[in-house]
Amino acid sequence: MTLFPALFAAFSLFAAQPVTVESDDSIQIIPVARAPESSTVVLALAIPQQGKVYGSNPVWVQFRIDGYALGMNTPGTRADELVQSEMGQTLHVIVDNEPYLAVKDNAIDPFNEEGYYYDTSYKFKLPYRLKEGMHTVRMFPARSFGESLKGENTYQAITFYVGSKSDRPDMDLKKPYLTYNEPTNQLYLTESKPVLLDFYLSNCELSSDGYKVRLTIDGKVKRTLSSWQPYYIRGLEAGSHTVRLQLIDRSGKQVPGAFNDVERNIRVH
Repeated sequence: MTLFPALFAAFSLFAAQPVTVESDDSIQIIPVARAPESSTVVLALAIPQQGKVYGSNPVWVQFRIDGYALGMNTPGTRADELVQSEMGQTLHVIVDNEPYLAVKDNAIDPFNEEGYYYDTSYKFKLPYRLKEGMHTVRMFPARSFGESLKGENTYQAITFYVGSKSDRPDMDLKKPYLTYNEPTNQLYLTESKPVLLDFYLSNCELSSDGYKVRLTIDGKVKRTLSSWQPYYIRGLEAGSHTVRLQLIDRSGKQVPGAFNDVERNIRVH
């Protein structure tokens, strides 16, 4: 039985996409092509439901993913270049603007007699309590080296409430927003391998004369990214670093929204 039922398109590893350099530094930001992905992967979120008020806390999350095996290592050249997660392929779940939770718990659905386990449902409880009011959950499948899938049916985002229905205008999922993915401390980053920079975009496109993503490393190393694709960060020395992503408009101003300015602390070993 073939693990991936659809044919993958051929991609070159490195993509010749423009990256604007705003400051000289030994750190390199190298654009790479998106890793190949199947068009048959479908993610569906069942719980929480859009706009619903939940009285219980912590909140349960239930989703179904078709055509993607959680827990296995992603094959291919990039898997040899980047640090691998011990969890294998996972689903990244982001509540509000917190770092993602990597999920690969045992599936609810049993195997069939042929051992086919791709169409599976998962259910888990958030490991923390949420404050009263409005919240968001965003999720997408990720490869064992952290890169998000970016297919048409691989991303889910909804807003819900805990305790009472009180809206937050900065959490509008219909407006342009950024979802930070990697790098994080979920992966054991090492000096010997490049660090993956990866993010997800919603309701906008990047271009040289439109929306862009501003990358700041340790408060001084900046790049302006005008193409939505993964990047390799090379030259980070061992130790602690901060990585900041901002979605900006054509004039260089940050786009309003709770998710459009994200900073993560990482450690390189």
